[in-house]
Amino acid sequence: MNEICPAAEHRMCARHIYANWRKQHREKIYQKIFWACAKASDRTGFNYHRAKLAQKTVEGAKDIMKTNPKHWSRAFFKLGSYCDSVENNMCESFNNSIMRARFYLVITSHEIIRKKVMARIQENRAKPEKWSGKICPNIFKKLPLNIKRSGRCNVLWNGKEGFEVQEGEYRRFTIDLEKCTCSCRYWELSGLPYCHAISAVYTC
Repeated sequence: MNEICPAAEHRMCARHIYANWRKQHREKIYQKIFWACAKASDRTGFNYHRAKLAQKTVEGAKDIMKTNPKHWSRAFFKLGSYCDSVENNMCESFNNSIMRARFYLVITSHEIIRKKVMARIQENRAKPEKWSGKICPNIFKKLPLNIKRSGRCNVLWNGKEGFEVQEGEYRRFTIDLEKCTCSCRYWELSGLPYCHAISAVYTC
């Protein structure tokens, strides 16, 4: 992949990473901490959760680094793709949908896939016409959780577009509403405002 598409980001499925890691570290308490490492949006968060894991199992904290976290943790993903997925569900769904096409010759196989993609694009274009609002319902489901969490944030405002948001006792983040950025990186990773940005919006 690196030779054919050197600029492409190479991600691995965190669920498969966890399945292999769990063979040696089976305690239920480790599962939550592993996924906290995978879903941490910045390196400070990743290191914090890995340190918590090390308190429970030093070997487990070492073993999660056997596969470079830049492939399976949000904290190391490149910004700009607006995809924060740490699992391989999209690829697996696509592979399942083209299962029949795999048994044909190359040209026929590509034609079947092309027609499927065309139909899929049109289906997705038609879906927004049925929405009651301007926001995708699946995205809208995520907002209430972040809105609720924003209530636990303390905000300092510089009077323009800059904010400092404190979540918890120690962690602080800087937000720029004009550039749509937050130092936790989640806004740039997913394209969705996290609780820090939402608390800044409410302050304006």
